[in-house]
Amino acid sequence: MAQIGRRGSSNMTIPLMVGAFVLLAGFLYWLSITAEPTAPPEIVEEDPQEELSVEAQSVDPASLETGASGYVGLTVRLDDVNVAQGIGGHAFFIDLPRTPFLVHMSPEAAAAGAPPAAGTTITLAGDVMEMNDSTINAWAEAQQFTDNDRPLIEFATHYIEALQILSDGGAAAPAGGADAGDGG
Repeated sequence: MAQIGRRGSSNMTIPLMVGAFVLLAGFLYWLSITAEPTAPPEIVEEDPQEELSVEAQSVDPASLETGASGYVGLTVRLDDVNVAQGIGGHAFFIDLPRTPFLVHMSPEAAAAGAPPAAGTTITLAGDVMEMNDSTINAWAEAQQFTDNDRPLIEFATHYIEALQILSDGGAAAPAGGADAGDGG
């Protein structure tokens, strides 16, 4: 009688399977000794508080808005406030919860660059000052704003004389004295 079944192919199945496992194990071993590990991403949080060199009292924007007269003469710090509108080359308004608040750049801050653009998030440190006519006149004589901007500046009862401004891009204006040049 004749034998039923396949010849030759059944004898090679087990050696081929073992060879495939050996090749796979060898490939994985080779990968483990030649591959260089990738370092996990490093998360570094920048703290703007460390980057400002002016010592200032951190203030809640809402409390400054409602009680600015209580902060007159103090150096305050406002974190993450939005610039609402620029006024000339030395001043701008920031958005507080209910109303804009005027910020005037000190000579040192103005020398470091132009006021931040509208919509920019900034951290600033500066002295809270009371607005008066002599201040407005001094700024007008120095041509720090146009005649069209005068009603906006006269709207302010208080302002911050910014000593240092840190924009969300990380550029900081240098710290300096609060020589407002306002005569008051």
